[in-house]
Amino acid sequence: MSDVDLYIQNFNPEIQQRLLTIRRTALDIFESIDERKYYGLPAFFSNGHVVMFYGAYKNHISICVGDDWVDFLKYQYPQFRYTQFTILFQHKEPFPHDVVEVICELLKRGIQSKCSR
Repeated sequence: MSDVDLYIQNFNPEIQQRLLTIRRTALDIFESIDERKYYGLPAFFSNGHVVMFYGAYKNHISICVGDDWVDFLKYQYPQFRYTQFTILFQHKEPFPHDVVEVICELLKRGIQSKCSR
């Protein structure tokens, strides 16, 4: 069992499903990505660099995407809360699988553009 599996198992079934949705979505969208923990949280790496990491907290799940993407996402999805580097999904709200897909697609394009330079 991986460190990420152990992390996810620490939460109640509803939160586990949300975390697994993020995980499955990222693994489906990114063709070649390494998964491991980063600062104690599940993370995805490409060419040794962190692409995104995510975690569950008392009232929300956050996905760290970096400040460039947060600025874009704030404009596209103003209904969510943000920090400087993360988008937050409240547990009391329905989980936005479609937004997670968009985030992963954006990050994938960012990786591809960096690799083509």
